[in-house]
Amino acid sequence: MYNESFNGVSANPKVSSYAPVASYGRSDNEPQIITGKDFEDCKRKLLETYGHNYTILGKRPQFKPGFLGFGQKEYWEVKFSVGAEQKLSPQDSFQKNRDEILSKSTASVTQTMQLASLDKKLEEYQKSIEKKLSEIAEVANAVDKPASIKKIEDLLQDNEFTFSFINKITTRLCSELSLEELDDFDLVQSKVVDWIGESIKIAPKVMHKYPHVIILVGPTGVGKTTTIAKLAGTMILEAREENEVPPKIRMITIDHTRVGAEEQLRRYGDLLGTDVDKAESAEDVKKIFDSYKDQIDVLFIDTPGYSPNDSENIGKMRKMLEVKGIHPDVYLAFTASAKARDMISIIQNYEPFNFSSVIITKWDETSAIGNVISVLSEKGKTVSYITDGQQVPKKIERATVVKFLLNLNDFTINREYIDEKFPEEK
Repeated sequence: MYNESFNGVSANPKVSSYAPVASYGRSDNEPQIITGKDFEDCKRKLLETYGHNYTILGKRPQFKPGFLGFGQKEYWEVKFSVGAEQKLSPQDSFQKNRDEILSKSTASVTQTMQLASLDKKLEEYQKSIEKKLSEIAEVANAVDKPASIKKIEDLLQDNEFTFSFINKITTRLCSELSLEELDDFDLVQSKVVDWIGESIKIAPKVMHKYPHVIILVGPTGVGKTTTIAKLAGTMILEAREENEVPPKIRMITIDHTRVGAEEQLRRYGDLLGTDVDKAESAEDVKKIFDSYKDQIDVLFIDTPGYSPNDSENIGKMRKMLEVKGIHPDVYLAFTASAKARDMISIIQNYEPFNFSSVIITKWDETSAIGNVISVLSEKGKTVSYITDGQQVPKKIERATVVKFLLNLNDFTINREYIDEKFPEEK
C-alpha cells in the first residue's frame, strides 16, 4: 500500500514524518510527498517551509502496523508541488478526484477489516481468560471449600434461596467460624438457621386511628379479594373470641377490569355481614369515605391486578387512591410460588404506593420458601400475613419467624430453641 502512486508518481518510502521531502535534483513543479499525523499537520509543515508557494495535488490516510498486529496508528500522506498553483486539465482533474476517492475508500475498507480482526482477537482472548478463571474457581472450590460449606450450600439451593443470599451466608460462616467449628456440621446448620431467622422481619402490630383504611395491591391472580375477606373475617372472629363488639366494616372495590370482581366481593360481604360499594374514581372513594367515616371502624379497598410491568395502569391506580384524609395502610400481596426475580420486579414496581408490609398468599402451593425469605431480606421488607387456602374467613394467620423456619426442607430444626429465640408478638 505504501508504494501506491498519486497520478502516476510513486510515493517515496523513506519520507520523513517530521519534515517535507527535499527537492534536490528535481524541478520545482515535480510532485513530492510529505507525511504527518493528520492532514492539518501536513499543511502546517508545508506552510512553515514554503509559505503559500505550494500546490496540494492529493492526500490519503495510511496505517502503521503495531506490535503483533495490535495498536495500529494512522498517519497521512500529502502529495504536493512547489511553485505556482497548477491549472489541471479536465483529464488530470478527473484522475486526481478519482485517486482521492479510491484512496479514501481503500483506507476505510482496510481500517474496517483491521478493526474486525482486532475485535475477533480480543473476543478470543476474553473467552480464554474467562475459561481460565472458571477453571481456577472450580479448583479452588474443590480444594479449599470445607465439606460442611458445600453441604449447607446444597441445602440452601434446594430451598430456592437466591445466589446472593447463599453467598452472604457462606461468607459469614467462613469469617465467623474457625476451621475446627466448620468441621461440625450440626453447629454450622444451627448457625445458618439462626441467621435465616434473623433475616426475616415481621411487621409489628400497631394501634390505628379509626376508621382504619386498608388497601391491598399486587399483580393479577394473587388472591387480593379473597385475602380482604379473610382479614375482615379474622377481625370479626377475634372480637367475638374476646367477647368484644365486632368492628363495623365496609368494603370498596375499584376493580372494574376483572369480570365478576364486584360480585365476588359482594358475596364475601354477604357472608360477613358487611356492605360493599363500588368506586370508579378518586372522587368516588373520597365521597364514600366521607359518608361513612363516622360510622365504621375499618374500610377495606380492593384493587385491580396489573402486571408489574404495566407502569401506566399502576400509576393511574395510585392516582385514584391518593385521597386526602384517608391515611391508609397499604399491603402488597404476592404468591409464595413466584420466582425471586418476579418478586423483585413486583416490589420495585409497586414501591410508589409506599406499602407498609407484604402479605404472602397461596403458601400451600409451594414446597420451598427460600425465594420469599431471600427477596424480603434483600429488599428490606417486612411480612404481615400468610394465607394458605381458599376458605374464608380461615386460612390466614399472622406471619412468624417460626412459621418460616419450620417450612425449611431437610434442615434439622430445634422447635423449642427457635420458639424461645423468635417469640411471637402478642
